[in-house]
Amino acid sequence: MRRPKRQWTAEQKAAIVNQIDTDRKNGMKLSEATKKHDIFDSLYIKWKRQLSVGINASLRNSKAPTDVEKKQLILEVKKLRAIVLSQSQAIAELKKEMNLEYLTI
Repeated sequence: MRRPKRQWTAEQKAAIVNQIDTDRKNGMKLSEATKKHDIFDSLYIKWKRQLSVGINASLRNSKAPTDVEKKQLILEVKKLRAIVLSQSQAIAELKKEMNLEYLTI
């Protein structure tokens, strides 16, 4: 009998990896710990490797972002760029007021 395909969020995957690590530190075997979470050993190893490299984005499910998500991300980038620009201008004005033009960051 085939299992239904399951999907986890990046946070769920990280929590499972951390729980399995804790179980293993307490003396539980890898196969027992992964069975407890109903995943395969190979899947745990894959998630562990991705976390150790710091690729939280790769823990996302393999689906590409939708057009709506892309648009939201593009808007967020534009907002952040505007914030950085305004902060840079504010710093330049403060330097000018304090006669600190010769200082650079």
